[in-house]
Amino acid sequence: MKKALAILLLLLFLLLTWYSWGWYKDAVVCCPEEVMEEPMYGPLIFDCTTGEVITNDLWPDKKAEILAEQKRGKQLLLVGPYFTSETESDGRARAEKVKALFDEISPEDIHTGARAAGDCEVAKTHMLHELRYKWVTRNADVIEHLDHTKIFYKYDSDEEITSESTLAYFEELAEFLISSGDEISITGYTDSDGEEAYNMELGLKRAQEYKEHLMSLGVEEGKITVDSKGEADPWKPNDTEENKKWNRRVEIKIID
Repeated sequence: MKKALAILLLLLFLLLTWYSWGWYKDAVVCCPEEVMEEPMYGPLIFDCTTGEVITNDLWPDKKAEILAEQKRGKQLLLVGPYFTSETESDGRARAEKVKALFDEISPEDIHTGARAAGDCEVAKTHMLHELRYKWVTRNADVIEHLDHTKIFYKYDSDEEITSESTLAYFEELAEFLISSGDEISITGYTDSDGEEAYNMELGLKRAQEYKEHLMSLGVEEGKITVDSKGEADPWKPNDTEENKKWNRRVEIKIID
């Protein structure tokens, strides 16, 4: 009887030990408390409440990288993000605050703009918190933006402009298009002088001239589409000779 009792107690002890080990393994060894990883931010972010610029120890290298990309005659374009429920003015204000970080560059050589960028908190993990920058050409012949460029005609003509800055811009554009494989659209515009039908034809001739120029630089014909708006969609009111010059243009847009 005592022997049977001893065996029963041993079995109960072994069973208790087995259950205890299972609990320890599942509750302590197997499943330690989960640790939440901190989100990784880039060199620069914005405070989502105040819009203030926040940089970290990665910023000096990123700033040096941006400055090293400058080429002769180029100016820096900073396009600030504006987020859900904000306006373009908020994005431009952010760009102006980043502009203040580049004290090596004359303020006249830095331009600012704005772009929509979704949710502020989500976008913090994106590079530069959705700020965009680009070294651009800005003069009387060429005004380059982030994703499109205006080329201006001083006279009511369809002859291709051959100024030094315009030719340099197209050489850079051709090099970019060949390497990236991106497509572009070229749209011609005119001032309001002349008949509407004539202006539509003139705008198309202007766009076609630059298409052929890019093709001569090695860009595939199939990567370029041309269109004309004629005198429609003027950039400036057609009320002075100066404004009419700004309306005589082609606009080149890179298609994402």
